[in-house]
Amino acid sequence: MNDLNWAEAYLRLCKKASLKILEIPFVYHAGRDELYEIDDLAKDFLSKCNGARKGKELTSDYDFVQYCIEEEILELLPAPDLVNIFVNEAINPSLRYLELQLLDRCNLKCHHCYLCQMKYGDMALSDALNITREFSEIGGLRLMISGGEPLLYKDLESFIARTADLNLRRVLFTNGTLINSDNIGSLDVDEIQFSLDGWTEGHDMLRGKGSFERAMKGIQAAKKAGIPISFATMIHKGNLREFDKMKIFIEQTEALEWGIDFPVAAGSLDNNRDLLASYKEAVPLVSYAFGGGYHGSSEGYACGRHLITVMPDGNTVKCGFYNKDILGDARMGLKEAWLKLKHIPVDQLECKNCPALAECAGGCRFRASNSLAPDPVMCAIYGISEL
Repeated sequence: MNDLNWAEAYLRLCKKASLKILEIPFVYHAGRDELYEIDDLAKDFLSKCNGARKGKELTSDYDFVQYCIEEEILELLPAPDLVNIFVNEAINPSLRYLELQLLDRCNLKCHHCYLCQMKYGDMALSDALNITREFSEIGGLRLMISGGEPLLYKDLESFIARTADLNLRRVLFTNGTLINSDNIGSLDVDEIQFSLDGWTEGHDMLRGKGSFERAMKGIQAAKKAGIPISFATMIHKGNLREFDKMKIFIEQTEALEWGIDFPVAAGSLDNNRDLLASYKEAVPLVSYAFGGGYHGSSEGYACGRHLITVMPDGNTVKCGFYNKDILGDARMGLKEAWLKLKHIPVDQLECKNCPALAECAGGCRFRASNSLAPDPVMCAIYGISEL
Protein backbone atom coordinates (compact mmCIF):
# COMPACT_ATOMS: atom_id res chain seq x y z
CA MET A 1 0.00 0.00 0.00
CA ASN A 2 3.04 2.28 -0.08
CA ASP A 3 1.89 3.72 -3.43
CA LEU A 4 -0.71 5.70 -1.45
CA ASN A 5 -0.29 9.42 -0.87
CA TRP A 6 1.28 9.36 2.58
CA ALA A 7 -0.47 12.54 3.68
CA GLU A 8 -3.86 10.87 3.13
CA ALA A 9 -2.79 7.42 4.32
CA TYR A 10 -2.71 6.19 7.89
CA LEU A 11 0.89 5.92 9.11
CA ARG A 12 2.01 2.94 11.14
CA LEU A 13 5.38 1.61 12.23
CA CYS A 14 6.26 -1.49 10.25
CA LYS A 15 6.10 -4.78 12.12
CA LYS A 16 9.88 -5.23 12.19
CA ALA A 17 10.57 -1.62 13.23
CA SER A 18 10.46 -0.39 16.80
CA LEU A 19 11.48 2.58 18.92
CA LYS A 20 14.39 1.90 21.26
CA ILE A 21 15.70 4.28 23.88
CA LEU A 22 19.28 3.22 24.43
CA GLU A 23 21.71 5.92 25.50
CA ILE A 24 19.81 8.05 22.97
CA PRO A 25 16.69 7.37 20.84
CA PHE A 26 16.89 4.96 17.91
CA VAL A 27 14.66 3.12 15.49
CA TYR A 28 15.62 -0.52 15.20
CA HIS A 29 14.70 -2.67 12.20
CA ALA A 30 14.92 -6.23 13.48
CA GLY A 31 14.53 -7.74 10.02
CA ARG A 32 17.66 -6.04 8.70
CA ASP A 33 19.46 -5.50 12.01
CA GLU A 34 19.66 -1.78 11.25
CA LEU A 35 19.85 0.84 14.00
CA TYR A 36 18.86 4.40 13.06
CA GLU A 37 19.77 7.27 15.36
CA ILE A 38 16.93 9.80 15.71
CA ASP A 39 16.27 12.95 17.71
CA ASP A 40 13.48 13.58 20.20
CA LEU A 41 11.30 15.25 17.56
CA ALA A 42 11.46 12.18 15.33
CA LYS A 43 10.87 9.90 18.33
CA ASP A 44 7.73 11.82 19.29
CA PHE A 45 6.45 11.69 15.71
CA LEU A 46 7.09 7.97 15.25
CA SER A 47 5.54 7.13 18.61
CA LYS A 48 2.27 8.54 17.22
CA CYS A 49 2.43 6.43 14.05
CA ASN A 50 0.14 3.73 15.39
CA GLY A 51 -2.14 3.37 12.37
CA ALA A 52 -4.90 5.56 13.80
CA ARG A 53 -4.08 8.94 12.19
CA LYS A 54 -3.37 10.21 8.70
CA GLY A 55 0.03 11.48 7.75
CA LYS A 56 -1.14 15.06 7.29
CA GLU A 57 -2.39 15.08 10.88
CA LEU A 58 1.03 14.06 12.18
CA THR A 59 3.67 15.97 10.21
CA SER A 60 4.50 18.04 7.16
CA ASP A 61 8.09 16.72 6.93
CA TYR A 62 7.89 15.12 3.49
CA ASP A 63 11.55 14.12 3.29
CA PHE A 64 11.60 12.32 6.64
CA VAL A 65 8.40 10.41 5.96
CA GLN A 66 9.62 9.37 2.52
CA TYR A 67 12.89 8.17 4.02
CA CYS A 68 11.02 6.13 6.64
CA ILE A 69 8.85 4.57 3.94
CA GLU A 70 11.87 3.68 1.79
CA GLU A 71 13.65 2.12 4.80
CA GLU A 72 10.52 0.13 5.73
CA ILE A 73 10.22 1.94 9.04
CA LEU A 74 6.74 3.24 8.19
CA GLU A 75 3.94 1.65 6.22
CA LEU A 76 0.90 3.31 4.68
CA LEU A 77 -2.61 2.03 5.35
CA PRO A 78 -5.78 2.92 3.41
CA ALA A 79 -7.87 2.63 6.58
CA PRO A 80 -7.10 2.92 10.31
CA ASP A 81 -5.65 -0.18 11.95
CA LEU A 82 -4.46 0.57 15.45
CA VAL A 83 -1.39 -0.98 17.10
CA ASN A 84 0.20 -0.17 20.44
CA ILE A 85 3.66 1.38 20.21
CA PHE A 86 5.91 0.63 23.14
CA VAL A 87 8.91 2.78 24.02
CA ASN A 88 11.23 1.22 26.57
CA GLU A 89 12.68 2.95 29.60
CA ALA A 90 16.34 3.79 29.03
CA ILE A 91 19.09 2.17 31.10
CA ASN A 92 22.73 3.13 30.97
CA PRO A 93 24.70 1.36 29.69
CA SER A 94 22.09 -0.17 27.43
CA LEU A 95 21.73 -3.94 27.23
CA ARG A 96 21.44 -4.59 23.51
CA TYR A 97 22.53 -8.20 23.01
CA LEU A 98 21.48 -11.21 25.05
CA GLU A 99 22.81 -14.73 24.64
CA LEU A 100 20.14 -16.99 26.12
CA GLN A 101 21.45 -20.50 26.73
CA LEU A 102 18.30 -22.62 26.80
CA LEU A 103 20.11 -25.84 27.75
CA ASP A 104 23.56 -27.34 28.18
CA ARG A 105 22.94 -30.57 26.23
CA CYS A 106 24.38 -31.12 22.78
CA ASN A 107 24.38 -33.94 20.24
CA LEU A 108 28.08 -33.38 19.48
CA LYS A 109 31.22 -33.56 21.60
CA CYS A 110 33.40 -30.90 20.04
CA HIS A 111 37.06 -30.80 20.93
CA HIS A 112 36.98 -27.03 21.57
CA CYS A 113 33.73 -26.65 23.55
CA TYR A 114 34.07 -24.52 26.67
CA LEU A 115 30.63 -25.58 27.96
CA CYS A 116 31.36 -29.30 28.02
CA GLN A 117 31.52 -29.71 31.81
CA MET A 118 28.39 -27.76 32.67
CA LYS A 119 25.36 -29.60 34.04
CA TYR A 120 22.53 -27.13 34.35
CA GLY A 121 19.73 -28.99 32.57
CA ASP A 122 17.09 -27.18 30.52
CA MET A 123 15.71 -23.73 31.26
CA ALA A 124 11.98 -23.76 31.99
CA LEU A 125 9.99 -22.33 29.09
CA SER A 126 8.25 -19.85 31.40
CA ASP A 127 11.62 -18.53 32.59
CA ALA A 128 12.96 -18.26 29.04
CA LEU A 129 9.89 -16.29 27.98
CA ASN A 130 9.94 -13.98 31.01
CA ILE A 131 13.64 -13.20 30.59
CA THR A 132 13.17 -12.52 26.88
CA ARG A 133 10.19 -10.24 27.51
CA GLU A 134 12.16 -8.22 30.04
CA PHE A 135 15.05 -7.98 27.59
CA SER A 136 12.66 -6.49 25.03
CA GLU A 137 11.15 -4.12 27.59
CA ILE A 138 14.52 -2.60 28.50
CA GLY A 139 15.48 -1.97 24.88
CA GLY A 140 17.07 -5.22 23.70
CA LEU A 141 17.98 -5.62 20.04
CA ARG A 142 19.42 -9.08 19.33
CA LEU A 143 18.41 -12.26 21.10
CA MET A 144 20.95 -15.02 20.50
CA ILE A 145 19.18 -18.34 21.09
CA SER A 146 21.93 -20.66 22.19
CA GLY A 147 22.87 -23.73 24.18
CA GLY A 148 24.20 -26.47 24.08
CA GLU A 149 22.39 -27.26 20.88
CA PRO A 150 19.04 -25.40 20.92
CA LEU A 151 17.43 -27.90 18.51
CA LEU A 152 17.43 -30.34 21.47
CA TYR A 153 15.31 -27.97 23.57
CA LYS A 154 11.89 -29.60 23.71
CA ASP A 155 10.04 -26.27 23.88
CA LEU A 156 12.01 -24.53 21.12
CA GLU A 157 9.08 -24.33 18.71
CA SER A 158 6.86 -22.81 21.39
CA PHE A 159 9.58 -20.40 22.50
CA ILE A 160 10.08 -19.15 18.95
CA ALA A 161 6.36 -18.74 18.34
CA ARG A 162 5.75 -16.90 21.61
CA THR A 163 8.58 -14.40 21.14
CA ALA A 164 7.62 -13.40 17.60
CA ASP A 165 6.00 -10.10 18.63
CA LEU A 166 8.73 -8.77 20.93
CA ASN A 167 10.52 -6.48 18.44
CA LEU A 168 13.78 -8.41 18.72
CA ARG A 169 16.06 -9.90 16.11
CA ARG A 170 16.13 -13.57 17.06
CA VAL A 171 19.28 -15.35 15.94
CA LEU A 172 19.46 -19.12 16.38
CA PHE A 173 22.96 -20.47 17.10
CA THR A 174 23.29 -24.08 15.96
CA ASN A 175 25.73 -26.72 14.77
CA GLY A 176 23.18 -27.38 12.02
CA THR A 177 23.22 -31.17 12.21
CA LEU A 178 19.63 -31.48 13.47
CA ILE A 179 18.00 -29.08 11.01
CA ASN A 180 16.10 -30.70 8.17
CA SER A 181 13.17 -30.16 5.82
CA ASP A 182 10.76 -31.52 8.44
CA ASN A 183 11.57 -29.07 11.24
CA ILE A 184 12.79 -25.99 9.36
CA GLY A 185 9.23 -24.65 9.13
CA SER A 186 9.07 -24.27 12.92
CA LEU A 187 12.32 -22.30 13.05
CA ASP A 188 10.70 -18.96 12.23
CA VAL A 189 13.61 -16.76 13.33
CA ASP A 190 15.29 -13.77 11.73
CA GLU A 191 18.62 -15.51 11.23
CA ILE A 192 20.31 -18.86 11.77
CA GLN A 193 24.01 -18.83 12.57
CA PHE A 194 25.78 -22.07 11.69
CA SER A 195 29.08 -23.20 13.12
CA LEU A 196 31.39 -24.04 10.22
CA ASP A 197 34.85 -24.92 11.49
CA GLY A 198 36.48 -25.99 8.26
CA TRP A 199 35.66 -28.00 5.16
CA THR A 200 35.00 -31.73 5.39
CA GLU A 201 38.23 -32.80 7.07
CA GLY A 202 38.79 -29.77 9.28
CA HIS A 203 35.19 -29.48 10.45
CA ASP A 204 34.94 -33.18 11.31
CA MET A 205 38.29 -33.04 13.10
CA LEU A 206 36.80 -30.57 15.56
CA ARG A 207 33.16 -31.72 15.71
CA GLY A 208 33.18 -35.43 14.90
CA LYS A 209 33.00 -37.64 11.82
CA GLY A 210 29.98 -36.97 9.64
CA SER A 211 29.13 -33.65 11.29
CA PHE A 212 30.14 -31.65 8.20
CA GLU A 213 27.78 -33.52 5.90
CA ARG A 214 24.88 -33.21 8.35
CA ALA A 215 25.56 -29.50 8.87
CA MET A 216 25.52 -28.97 5.10
CA LYS A 217 22.06 -30.52 4.90
CA GLY A 218 20.89 -28.16 7.62
CA ILE A 219 22.34 -25.15 5.80
CA GLN A 220 20.63 -26.16 2.57
CA ALA A 221 17.31 -26.60 4.38
CA ALA A 222 17.58 -23.09 5.83
CA LYS A 223 18.48 -21.59 2.47
CA LYS A 224 15.58 -23.36 0.76
CA ALA A 225 13.22 -22.02 3.44
CA GLY A 226 14.46 -18.47 2.81
CA ILE A 227 15.85 -17.91 6.29
CA PRO A 228 18.86 -15.54 6.37
CA ILE A 229 22.01 -17.31 7.52
CA SER A 230 25.43 -16.47 8.93
CA PHE A 231 28.49 -18.44 9.93
CA ALA A 232 30.95 -18.65 12.80
CA THR A 233 34.36 -20.28 12.47
CA MET A 234 37.10 -21.09 14.95
CA ILE A 235 40.65 -21.19 13.58
CA HIS A 236 42.43 -24.45 14.43
CA LYS A 237 45.20 -26.67 13.13
CA GLY A 238 42.86 -28.71 10.98
CA ASN A 239 41.28 -25.91 8.94
CA LEU A 240 44.24 -23.64 8.13
CA ARG A 241 44.19 -24.60 4.46
CA GLU A 242 40.43 -24.79 4.06
CA PHE A 243 39.45 -21.12 4.24
CA ASP A 244 39.39 -20.60 0.48
CA LYS A 245 36.89 -23.47 0.11
CA MET A 246 34.79 -22.06 2.94
CA LYS A 247 34.94 -18.57 1.42
CA ILE A 248 33.59 -19.76 -1.94
CA PHE A 249 30.79 -21.71 -0.29
CA ILE A 250 29.83 -18.94 2.15
CA GLU A 251 29.68 -16.38 -0.65
CA GLN A 252 27.39 -18.70 -2.61
CA THR A 253 25.00 -18.88 0.35
CA GLU A 254 24.77 -15.05 0.41
CA ALA A 255 25.46 -15.16 4.14
CA LEU A 256 24.97 -12.01 6.17
CA GLU A 257 28.09 -12.50 8.21
CA TRP A 258 31.14 -14.68 8.69
CA GLY A 259 32.62 -14.36 12.15
CA ILE A 260 36.11 -15.79 12.59
CA ASP A 261 37.86 -16.11 15.92
CA PHE A 262 40.80 -17.73 17.64
CA PRO A 263 39.65 -20.17 20.35
CA VAL A 264 40.36 -19.89 24.06
CA ALA A 265 42.07 -22.89 25.65
CA ALA A 266 39.21 -23.63 28.04
CA GLY A 267 36.89 -26.59 28.51
CA SER A 268 37.57 -29.43 26.06
CA LEU A 269 40.21 -27.46 24.19
CA ASP A 270 42.34 -27.36 27.31
CA ASN A 271 42.76 -31.13 26.81
CA ASN A 272 43.23 -30.82 23.04
CA ARG A 273 45.88 -28.12 22.81
CA ASP A 274 47.38 -29.81 19.78
CA LEU A 275 44.49 -28.25 17.84
CA LEU A 276 45.65 -24.72 18.66
CA ALA A 277 47.22 -22.93 15.71
CA SER A 278 50.01 -20.44 16.22
CA TYR A 279 49.24 -16.74 16.05
CA LYS A 280 51.41 -16.53 12.94
CA GLU A 281 49.23 -19.16 11.23
CA ALA A 282 45.97 -17.64 12.42
CA VAL A 283 46.43 -13.95 11.76
CA PRO A 284 46.10 -14.03 7.92
CA LEU A 285 42.85 -15.99 8.19
CA VAL A 286 41.02 -13.37 10.28
CA SER A 287 40.78 -11.18 7.18
CA TYR A 288 38.29 -13.62 5.63
CA ALA A 289 35.64 -12.43 8.10
CA PHE A 290 32.90 -10.00 7.11
CA GLY A 291 29.74 -8.55 8.57
CA GLY A 292 28.95 -7.22 12.00
CA GLY A 293 29.26 -8.65 15.47
CA TYR A 294 27.87 -8.16 18.93
CA HIS A 295 30.71 -8.76 21.35
CA GLY A 296 32.65 -5.62 20.56
CA SER A 297 33.61 -2.70 22.67
CA SER A 298 32.12 0.76 22.33
CA GLU A 299 32.16 4.23 23.80
CA GLY A 300 35.61 3.91 25.33
CA TYR A 301 35.06 0.54 26.99
CA ALA A 302 36.49 -2.92 26.43
CA CYS A 303 34.59 -5.97 25.15
CA GLY A 304 31.03 -6.75 26.17
CA ARG A 305 29.84 -3.19 26.71
CA HIS A 306 26.29 -4.09 25.61
CA LEU A 307 26.23 -7.91 25.90
CA ILE A 308 25.32 -10.41 28.58
CA THR A 309 24.76 -14.17 28.79
CA VAL A 310 22.08 -16.01 30.74
CA MET A 311 22.94 -19.64 31.42
CA PRO A 312 20.35 -22.46 31.54
CA ASP A 313 19.99 -22.19 35.33
CA GLY A 314 19.11 -18.49 35.03
CA ASN A 315 22.45 -17.22 36.30
CA THR A 316 23.74 -14.19 34.45
CA VAL A 317 27.37 -13.70 33.44
CA LYS A 318 29.45 -11.34 31.29
CA CYS A 319 29.76 -14.10 28.67
CA GLY A 320 29.91 -17.89 28.65
CA PHE A 321 33.61 -17.94 29.52
CA TYR A 322 32.87 -16.17 32.82
CA ASN A 323 30.50 -18.90 34.01
CA LYS A 324 31.80 -18.75 37.59
CA ASP A 325 31.44 -14.96 37.94
CA ILE A 326 27.70 -14.78 38.60
CA LEU A 327 26.08 -11.34 38.44
CA GLY A 328 22.64 -12.47 39.53
CA ASP A 329 19.66 -14.62 38.63
CA ALA A 330 17.91 -13.31 35.53
CA ARG A 331 14.72 -15.02 36.68
CA MET A 332 14.68 -12.55 39.57
CA GLY A 333 15.42 -9.60 37.28
CA LEU A 334 17.56 -9.32 34.17
CA LYS A 335 18.00 -5.57 34.56
CA GLU A 336 19.26 -5.88 38.12
CA ALA A 337 21.81 -8.50 37.11
CA TRP A 338 22.95 -6.44 34.12
CA LEU A 339 23.56 -3.33 36.20
CA LYS A 340 25.98 -5.28 38.43
CA LEU A 341 28.38 -5.87 35.53
CA LYS A 342 31.59 -3.87 35.87
CA HIS A 343 32.65 -2.40 32.54
CA ILE A 344 36.34 -1.83 31.86
CA PRO A 345 37.35 1.55 30.37
CA VAL A 346 40.02 1.10 27.70
CA ASP A 347 42.10 3.86 29.31
CA GLN A 348 42.62 1.54 32.30
CA LEU A 349 44.12 -1.26 30.23
CA GLU A 350 47.82 -1.99 30.45
CA CYS A 351 47.99 -1.35 26.70
CA LYS A 352 46.23 2.03 26.90
CA ASN A 353 49.08 3.77 25.04
CA CYS A 354 49.16 1.25 22.18
CA PRO A 355 48.73 2.90 18.75
CA ALA A 356 46.29 0.14 17.73
CA LEU A 357 44.01 0.54 20.75
CA ALA A 358 41.44 2.69 18.92
CA GLU A 359 40.75 -0.20 16.53
CA CYS A 360 41.52 -3.14 18.80
CA ALA A 361 39.81 -1.80 21.96
CA GLY A 362 41.67 -4.39 24.00
CA GLY A 363 40.20 -7.48 22.37
CA CYS A 364 38.89 -10.37 24.49
CA ARG A 365 39.27 -9.83 28.23
CA PHE A 366 39.04 -13.55 29.00
CA ARG A 367 41.79 -14.39 26.54
CA ALA A 368 44.10 -11.84 28.20
CA SER A 369 46.22 -13.06 31.12
CA ASN A 370 44.23 -10.80 33.46
CA SER A 371 41.35 -8.35 33.13
CA LEU A 372 43.61 -5.43 32.21
CA ALA A 373 46.32 -7.23 30.22
CA PRO A 374 46.68 -7.18 26.42
CA ASP A 375 44.89 -9.81 24.34
CA PRO A 376 47.77 -11.67 22.63
CA VAL A 377 45.64 -12.55 19.60
CA MET A 378 44.77 -8.92 18.92
CA CYS A 379 48.39 -7.92 19.47
CA ALA A 380 49.37 -10.45 16.80
CA ILE A 381 46.69 -9.22 14.39
CA TYR A 382 47.89 -5.64 14.69
CA GLY A 383 51.55 -6.59 14.61
CA ILE A 384 52.23 -5.27 18.09
CA SER A 385 53.94 -8.37 19.44
CA GLU A 386 56.17 -10.95 17.81
CA LEU A 387 54.30 -13.59 15.86
